[in-house]
Amino acid sequence: MAEFMAKMGDGRSNGGMPITLADIGSTAPDTLAGRYMRRFWHPVYHSHELPIGRAVPIRIMSEDFTLFRGESGKPYVVASRCAHRAMVLHPGWVQGDTIRCFYHGWRYDGQGHCVEQPAEVRPFCDKVSIRACPTREYLGLIFAYLGDGEPGDLPRYPMFEDENLVLNYDSYERACHFFNNLENGPDLSHIAFAHGTAELWDSQADNPAITAKESDWGVTYQAQRPSGKRIISQFAMPNVFYARGVPDDPEVGYREFIAWWVPHDDNRHTQFTIAKKEKGSQVTERYQQRRAERMKREDLDRESIARAILAGKMTWDQVDPKRVNMIFLQDDVAQMGVGNMADRPTERLAQSDIGVAHARHIWMRELGKFGRGEPLKEWCARDDRFVVLAEF
Repeated sequence: MAEFMAKMGDGRSNGGMPITLADIGSTAPDTLAGRYMRRFWHPVYHSHELPIGRAVPIRIMSEDFTLFRGESGKPYVVASRCAHRAMVLHPGWVQGDTIRCFYHGWRYDGQGHCVEQPAEVRPFCDKVSIRACPTREYLGLIFAYLGDGEPGDLPRYPMFEDENLVLNYDSYERACHFFNNLENGPDLSHIAFAHGTAELWDSQADNPAITAKESDWGVTYQAQRPSGKRIISQFAMPNVFYARGVPDDPEVGYREFIAWWVPHDDNRHTQFTIAKKEKGSQVTERYQQRRAERMKREDLDRESIARAILAGKMTWDQVDPKRVNMIFLQDDVAQMGVGNMADRPTERLAQSDIGVAHARHIWMRELGKFGRGEPLKEWCARDDRFVVLAEF
């Protein structure tokens, strides 16, 4: 572990300075990590939450955009503001596959071209355009490519494409840097303590050996017990996680899910989460009903509770577990509590943190190569050989 950790800072940027965690601290457009992240497709919205004719504001990696669904059913991501007087576009009207500005009626198509200027006797539409980003829909999510040039193919995840599956969307916002959540995925030992299953974490007779190995996706994490029980999860660069989650229902075990950690800015992100279950079973039907009922009861503001706990103004026994998703809240407190990347004090990583160390190592290595203009590793997200397990 010590030898591996010593290699973590060996990436250097084009300025010759070592890459550190602080370089991951911002994904704004003019930063190294921000430019690197913009080389990838990212989910930005749930498909079912954007009906035809609707326009909404979105904020991704410290940039503001307008997302709208045209009358053809196709979603579009364009700049947040009109080129005329900088009015935000989302209060306007979707007409056909265009959006009209509420203020003076200038109209833009999904490629950002101005197609109408109602008040101009001599329109100059051909000289006006706003930014537009490629968009795709897949697995019930709207993806956008925010980088320069032509995007690569949208990665596919065949393990979630089977028509016999029911897909649930368990996405949420969290008030911390996206990398805090990224590091939480490979942190296998936190499950026992932060999520209250410590009695299942036998550190004596059945202590798990935690390993991490770089893969064609990113990193494969494993916790192997002498008894044969295992946890296996997959991290895909730069911000995707494939695993089985802690059970949230008495009748349903560990659900298989895939998640993307997408920054709004450097202090908030959304985890877009898709969990799958097979169709047709009575267990699935009962689970879906209980899930819907549970979500109606969860009316408390998790972020406010997490801030109160971290401020010492509230304790865990004051939280009503029937009115909040406790697993999400437990991770809120843990991930908000460690602070943001650039402000975090010195840490003492241990052997059980090998997964965290691997994620950091790969990220800093790739950032260093990106900053120097060197060829980057081509991550393969199409391979369905990657397996996930969760056995306690």
